Amino acid sequence: MSTSFRRPIAITLLIGTVLAQAGCFVGDENHWASRAQIADAATHCGLRDFKPTRAGDAWAAWVGPGVPGHAAKEDCIYADLNRQGLLATR
Repeated sequence: MSTSFRRPIAITLLIGTVLAQAGCFVGDENHWASRAQIADAATHCGLRDFKPTRAGDAWAAWVGPGVPGHAAKEDCIYADLNRQGLLATR
């Protein structure tokens, strides 16, 4: 293949690769709940002064086993956040 054909092909492949990758990293489309939003949801579920657990860049609504009905209360928090269109790490 001559040099005159290689250059346009290489440029086309480079542009195609750059455009394909640019479309993949638009940003986080998820709506993560803040610490305050999780605490508010916990209040709705009967837990006052609830302190969400830090999980990387997000928050989790982990309810310890020492809390009576902990699994149901945790499910309630996540369901409340889900109704608001919010996510929390589980």
